[in-house]
Amino acid sequence: MPLPDPGSAASPATDLTAAEKAPRKLSQAVVVVHGMGEQRPMDTLRGFVQAIWSHDPARAPFYAHVADPADPTGAKINQSWITPDSRTNSHELRRITTPYDVDGRRTDFYELYWADITQGTTRSRLAAWVTTLLWRKPADIPRDVRKLYAVTLLATIVVLGAALALATSAWQGYISWTTGVLLTVMASFVIWSVDQFGLPYFGDVAAYVRAEAATVEKRALVRERGLKLLKRLMMDDAYDRIVLVSHSLGSIIAYDLLQILWADFRPRRLEAVRDKARLKAIRAVDKATLAADVSAWPEHLDDLSGFQRDQWELYQQLRAKDADHPLPWKISDFVTLGSPLTHSEFLVTYNLAEFRRGIAERLFSACPPIADTAGGGTVLYQEGRSHSGKPQRAVHHGAVFAATRWTNIFDRGNGWLTGDPISGPMTENFGPGVENIQVELRGPRGRAFTHTLYWSLTASGVEANAPSGVPRSHLAVLRDAIDLGRKLGTEP
Repeated sequence: MPLPDPGSAASPATDLTAAEKAPRKLSQAVVVVHGMGEQRPMDTLRGFVQAIWSHDPARAPFYAHVADPADPTGAKINQSWITPDSRTNSHELRRITTPYDVDGRRTDFYELYWADITQGTTRSRLAAWVTTLLWRKPADIPRDVRKLYAVTLLATIVVLGAALALATSAWQGYISWTTGVLLTVMASFVIWSVDQFGLPYFGDVAAYVRAEAATVEKRALVRERGLKLLKRLMMDDAYDRIVLVSHSLGSIIAYDLLQILWADFRPRRLEAVRDKARLKAIRAVDKATLAADVSAWPEHLDDLSGFQRDQWELYQQLRAKDADHPLPWKISDFVTLGSPLTHSEFLVTYNLAEFRRGIAERLFSACPPIADTAGGGTVLYQEGRSHSGKPQRAVHHGAVFAATRWTNIFDRGNGWLTGDPISGPMTENFGPGVENIQVELRGPRGRAFTHTLYWSLTASGVEANAPSGVPRSHLAVLRDAIDLGRKLGTEP
């Protein structure tokens, strides 16, 4: 029996077989933030949904399996629909929605599309950004960034040499005609490459990563679009969970959105008796909080899985709104793929000391979060009293990862020869509460630059250094991180 198209996330079900197999539950939303480059609307989202939902036979019941229209052999995939949706604020974008899965829950996939906003970056803006990367003391260049620095410096020398060759072409009468033409052609090709590849890709980075007078407007527009989408989802009673997934430069955007949202939606006006369950969940997370001065933190948590269970429990306590707490927190998971956040001390600030100072000042958020005061191991502080005189407490604005798990998937490889040189682990910059999972990816070019293969169905990939001794495929790693079946946390 074909399933009806669900017109909205909360539309009633009409399939009796599905109703008998699993009780209906609130839906969940997965928001995908694409990476740098001239992305086409929906391209990233459609490929992502194919990998996470369509080709995962364990997620959908048998009656939701349909023939793959793109496969002439008639192979089965999980059904989904592309549905118009006003939350995206763009008629170019659609929501991809699923039927009820084996757990009786629907998932809606959204794309936060921002590539149109960062279009038009000039050569001078790109040059200014590159200059800020290169113009620093050797001691401020992290070890894991030295190859990136060297390649950037070499590329800059080549481009400057090409520009000089073109600028002096009128004086090339001093050399042979053939040599002059060859130099001009080669220099023109280099400049053309900058316009065709450098500006569309690294222009996005130059337009967003650093807050400067020339970038503030575009940064604000990107964030405004993302915040509008996420706030609508947070306040939609049809959803009880949101997963924020980001790739490449999109992970920096998503990280910023998380911090801004948490400042508005964080738990406040907590009272000892009325909010006993919420306070208990917060104090469980407090067991892993980092020192407020962030002078040093452990390389790993003794019980990372236990910390993640505590994060999930706090998310469960915060996701429902009531009269006393009208703003629910529904983002349970943050998943980064091929993320340059691993190089934040180089890309966002000038060195690790400056980045750590930003965490201590709560400009950036660590995982686990830092304590509110140097003498206490809690993220709570007293913000006043109620009308009846009862003390009220709040969680500070830098503690977003008290209630949101962070999974970082990367393929570091061997420098620039293999793997993804943009990605890497997050512990040094953001703390030991991030679950870092390394994968080894192979595409049509083998292990060369695997940055775009994290959800590829045609690539082959395997988990590196699997703790269980049985490595998962790269798709299994990603599916487990997004956790549509909520295996990592128990439901009440």
